[in-house]
Order: sequence, then structure tokens, then C-alpha cells
Amino acid sequence: MNALTFAPLIGPFWLITFGVIALIIGLYSVWRAPLAGLLRLISFFTLLALIANPSIRHEERTQEPDIVLIISDESGSQQIDDRQPVSDAALLQIEQRLDILPDTQRRVFRITGEEETRLGEALRLGLSDIPRGQLAGIIIISDGRAADKIPTAAELGLEAPVHLFLTGREDEIDRRIEIVSAPRYGIVRETASIVLRIEDEGIEGVPAIAILRFNGREVARQQVAIGEDLTLNVPLETPGKAIIDVEISGVEGELTTRNNRVLIPISVIRDRLRVLLVSGEPHAGERVWRNLLKSDPAVDLVHFTILKPYEKEQGAAPSELALIPFPENDLFLRKLPNFDVLIFDRYTYRQVLNNVHFDAISTYVRNGGAVLIAAGPEFGEVDGLASGRNLAHILAALPDGQQVIEQVFLPEITEQGQRHPVTHGLDDYGLWGRWLRIVPTKVTKGDILMRGAEGAPLLVVSRIDKGRVGMLLSDHVWLWARGFDGGGPHREFLRRLVHWLMKEPQLEEEALILEGETNGDGGVVIITRRTMEESAPPVRLIAPDGSSRMITLEEQADGLWQTSLNVDSTGFYEAYTPAPQNNDRNEPAPELYAVAAIGLQAPPEFSIVSQSTKALTPLIDATGGGIYSIRNGKEAEIPVLRKTDPDLAMAAKANRPESRNGGGASWAGLARRQASSLDRISLAPIWPIWVWALICLGFLTLVWVVEGRRR
Repeated sequence: MNALTFAPLIGPFWLITFGVIALIIGLYSVWRAPLAGLLRLISFFTLLALIANPSIRHEERTQEPDIVLIISDESGSQQIDDRQPVSDAALLQIEQRLDILPDTQRRVFRITGEEETRLGEALRLGLSDIPRGQLAGIIIISDGRAADKIPTAAELGLEAPVHLFLTGREDEIDRRIEIVSAPRYGIVRETASIVLRIEDEGIEGVPAIAILRFNGREVARQQVAIGEDLTLNVPLETPGKAIIDVEISGVEGELTTRNNRVLIPISVIRDRLRVLLVSGEPHAGERVWRNLLKSDPAVDLVHFTILKPYEKEQGAAPSELALIPFPENDLFLRKLPNFDVLIFDRYTYRQVLNNVHFDAISTYVRNGGAVLIAAGPEFGEVDGLASGRNLAHILAALPDGQQVIEQVFLPEITEQGQRHPVTHGLDDYGLWGRWLRIVPTKVTKGDILMRGAEGAPLLVVSRIDKGRVGMLLSDHVWLWARGFDGGGPHREFLRRLVHWLMKEPQLEEEALILEGETNGDGGVVIITRRTMEESAPPVRLIAPDGSSRMITLEEQADGLWQTSLNVDSTGFYEAYTPAPQNNDRNEPAPELYAVAAIGLQAPPEFSIVSQSTKALTPLIDATGGGIYSIRNGKEAEIPVLRKTDPDLAMAAKANRPESRNGGGASWAGLARRQASSLDRISLAPIWPIWVWALICLGFLTLVWVVEGRRR
């Protein structure tokens, strides 16, 4: 390529100034003597041309090929309904057709991802190293769904058409659940309000049956309306992680049933822990319980100490008394269900509580309440708690008629205690001090976690229907608190005991825990099983795609079994395992259930899976591209790829009325860019300087000759 360029020997200002002066002088000369003036004017401008230094610029260029960017969607939604084979076949055909087009290169950018399709990001990354002057067009092979915002043509700097090749079917049908609102946290004894909506695409007249499960247990099944908000109010009874599972019936021929089910995890917490502490016989360790419970800001403690029998005469006026009557009816007949745990610390009857109150306590336990008895010598006496038949039938241990054992002993964790979360690993908290007294009892139900002098039970826990009972058969835990004989882990010991009674999930003796960790290759699922049994049965693990397998666990410690698995898919993993038989009722307990999420808990990739052109239509319209349905069964039929002038490619919509309907008659235009790269530039003067000087001198000589003749 050749072009005329100038490299003046003086600055542009002076060149223009001299040119103006020469023009004025020349025009005046022409007016005075036309022929001589014209020759003089030509001489002046020849001299200016010499000063302007004209040169011929020669460029050596290499023709660059046009580039077509192919974006192949290989995300999770492409794996359903045989879309991926169609996409693979289309990509192969496009590559073959582009290979035979002259001066054309292809770039393939693949989108992967199980959680979302980021088409906008793929467009930016795919175009990042492509010169816009060489870009002939973009072909997107996809179902059209995007989780991110699609940039505009101006943002991408596009002057080439964008085409969408749809891999789905035009008659797709699908049913899905959409979460309108769902809480992440809940409060014990309150309800969680969840709003859902069931949407149908391409489905008419097929009713939907919704199944509601709570922590793996089915609680409701009913027909629901399509396209209307469905509100579920789920009561939250215990702390920990609650899993609300909603599943709707599928429809024959729908794309996938993966979006027919949603799992909603809710962390259930206690607003405040309400504890009622009733102290009776004064003793040195009475303040241990109070100090422990008051030190926890999450505990609301109500503490009463009954020092005076009910029938004792009142010799002073009520205004002169420091003590107040014990509100036994208000506490035990009306407000007891409001407390999370009731603690009796060396309580004796004193005829304040009667059989009606003990009946209320028994009912409270069976309905899910908790009672802890910290017993001393009074437990085996006539007025002890064990002598009331209305209460005795829920106690795990009763006096055996022997005298209180008062001798030095060191508490020991039993074999059951090594497995139970209340006492498991408790002996790792340093050396234990000795205790001096224990109440001999006969255990009727429950688990013996600790023993004392002469092998007598020291700590017994049991479950009564929905509630729990704990019995500490010595009043010398305060020796640990005071540091006697080195002390002991009294705070951790009592904290675990009280929180087990309040059904804290971390202290359940029969528990299945599932944890998920995400890594670059997918994730890791960790299965943990706590049990009081000597072995743990296999765990059934269900993957997000519905497939299941049995997993054998390995023993890590007494009562603790665990294993970890590498997984590829993201989503919710569920685990089921049989719970031990309920010996009290001689019936099997329900299965233990746990769930964990790898990656996003609700990945958008499978929320809406039907094909759509909505996200890409603005970009396609702005660039003059087309939308093509390329699917023919399980095969792909792509349009003809044709090179056109850039202006025609940008107006391709008007020239391809059938492009949006697919079919063999349609074609997809690609811009013919004809771009080139500059290799070398050379400059050559038009004439040498001496030629310009001779020309100028020649014209000046002619001026002299003409003017000389005129004289």
C-alpha cells in the first residue's frame, strides 16, 4: 500500500507563512506581467514543495484471518434431556464448516459448572484476546439460560453478529418449586413461615401433590394449587439444625425432577434457657448450681430455697418476715411448661409440694420437659423425693434401703459413660479430686455414666417418653468447685449434664452428623455417627441426583464412628441410618437423618431448566444475529454459515426471515473483516533534492528570459 506523506524541513507555521507570502507576490506579479508572474509563482511553489519534503510511504501488510468465537455451554443443565450430545454434534459441524471457509479461524470457549451458567462472563473472557477488527461473529451453543447479566454490544465493543444455537426442544415441559421466602434462623417453641410457589411450563390440567417432611420424617401430604403462593408454618420444637423438605409430584416427560424438591435448612436456637432451681436442705454446695447457671448470660434462672415447712407457725407479722411463701401452685401447675429444665438440689418434701404437684412434674417430663435431681442423704429418707409414688415412677434410680456411704472415693466413668457425650472425654480435663459421700441406689432404667464408692451409681440419665431425667447421687460436686484434692472439671461436667437435659443437638448420644466441604474437584462429605451401641450400622447416602449407596463407618473412639468421601456433584447430600431400638417401649426408633450441602445450597443451574432466549435476545438483536433451533431428535442440524460484508452481516435479520425458526433454509451470516497487520514501512522521496533545485532554477531562468525580452 502506497501513500503520499510530507516531512517539512521547517515548522508548519513558517511553511504556511512563506506560502502565503509567495502567493501574494506571485499574484501581484501575474497582475503586472501574466506570463512572467505565472512562471515566478510556479517557481515559488516548487521551492515550497522542496521545503515540504514530499515522500512516498510504502506499507507491507499481512492479511489476517477472520475469527469466529464459539461458546459451548457444557454446564449442568446441558446434561439433561440429551442436550449435551446435540451440543457436541453441533460443535463438530460448526468446526468442519468453518475449516472450509477461506481466511477463517475458530476459537472455542467452553462453559462448565454444576451450580450456574455464567454466559456473560464467558463472553467477556472469550473475547478478551480477540482483536475486534478480526472478529467475524459469535456462535453460542446453549439452552439460553444465564445466571449472570449479559453485557451489551457496546460494552463488548461488538461490530459482528451474535448467533444462538438452541439445544433444547420446542415442546419442553417442566414442573418446579420456587422459594419465595424462607428464614435462615428460628426460635424454639415458635414456628417458621415458608412461602413457596409451584410453577408449570407446558403443563395443563395435571394436579400437584406436595409432600412435607421435617428432618426426614413425613408430616403432611396434600394437593396444592399451581402458580399460587403456598405458606407453610412449621413448629420448631428442639434446637439445632431443622431440615424442611418439600417435594411435589412429577409429570411424565418433564425435563428433570431435580427441581421438584427443595431442602430448606433452618438453624433453630433458644431465645433464652429458662431454668427453675429449687433448693431444699442447706449444704456447702448449694451455691455451685446458682453460680454456674448465673454465669451464663443465655440462662434465665429462677431460684427458690424452701427452708420452712408449710405447717410451721408464723409467730411474726408478714411484714416483719424476710421469707416469702413458696408459690408452688403458680410454678408447678401453671408455669412449669415454660421452663426448659427443673433442678431439685437436695430437696425434701417439707409438705410444700403435694401429689398434685408431683403429677404435674411427671406430666411435664413425659411431654418433653427435663428434671435433674442432685441428691444428698435426704434422698433415701421418708420425706425424700423418692418416697412420693407420683414422682418415683419417672426416676431412673431409687434408694436400696442401705445407709449413705461416707468414704473417700474417686468418681469413675463407666463403659457406657465413655460413649455418652455427657461424660465422653471428661477424664481428659486433668486430674480428678476425690469425693466423700454417695447415696446407694438401685437403677431401674436409663444409663449409668459414672460410679463411686463400692461401685454405687453416681450419675444416671434416662429418657421418659419425650422428656429426660438426670440424677446426680452425691452432693459433693462442690469439692471439685472448691479445688479440694486438686478439684475437677465441675463446670464442664455440669454444663454438659444440663444441656443434655435440654436436648442440645451436640450432646445427643444417638446422632448422625453430615458435613460438607467444597474443594476444587467437587467436595468432601464427612459422615459422623455417635452411638451408645458397640457398633454402628452402615449409612445410606443419597446424592443430589437421587442415587444412593451404603457407607460403612470406621470407629474413631468409644461411641464415635466416622468416614469421609470425595464427591463430584454439588447440591444436597442426605444420610439415613437406623437408630437403636427403644427398650422402654420395645419398638424401633425412627431413622436418624442428616443433610449437608456441597457448594450452593440452592444452585440456580437447576432451578429453571427449560430453554429460553430472553437473556440473549437484546444482544442478538443489537448485532443483527439470529436464533436457531438446531435440535432434530438427538441430532443437530445447524444453518449454513456464510461470509458477508460487515454491513450486510449487521443487518442479517432482514435478509434471513427464517433464521429464528431454524430449518435447512436458514443461514447465519459472518462478517468478512479483511483485517491485516502492518509488517514494514518504507519512505522514499518523490525526487531527489537536486531535481527539485533544477526545476526551480529552470523556472527562474525562464522568468529572467521572458522579462529580459520584454525590455
